[in-house]
Amino acid sequence: MEKVFAQICNPALPSQLGGCGGGSVEQGGKVVGGLISGIVGIVFLFGFLLTLAYLLTGGMQWITSQGDKTALESARNKITHAIMGLVIVASAYAIFKLIGNFFGIELPNIKIPTISGQ
Repeated sequence: MEKVFAQICNPALPSQLGGCGGGSVEQGGKVVGGLISGIVGIVFLFGFLLTLAYLLTGGMQWITSQGDKTALESARNKITHAIMGLVIVASAYAIFKLIGNFFGIELPNIKIPTISGQ
């Protein structure tokens, strides 16, 4: 027996977003899958950009420290934390891709299976 996950149709939503009225429920599953893919992609992009900004501010702080030991230590910690953040974001993306390849899910084309109630 094959296990199937279902996308429930919501009569309050328009048919393009998975509503029951007039459209196919399967189209709603594609939209929800695309929405999840978009959110995951935005989270990874935001994490990468935040890490890059943190790395740049640490570098600027290092340059402008003028030999002050506490400012230099603070800048070094900021750069170290930024590199650790970059490693965490990259490893999270790699794990996500690995799980996606294992289960056959592509990030931009997540398809949520649907069950038609008719």
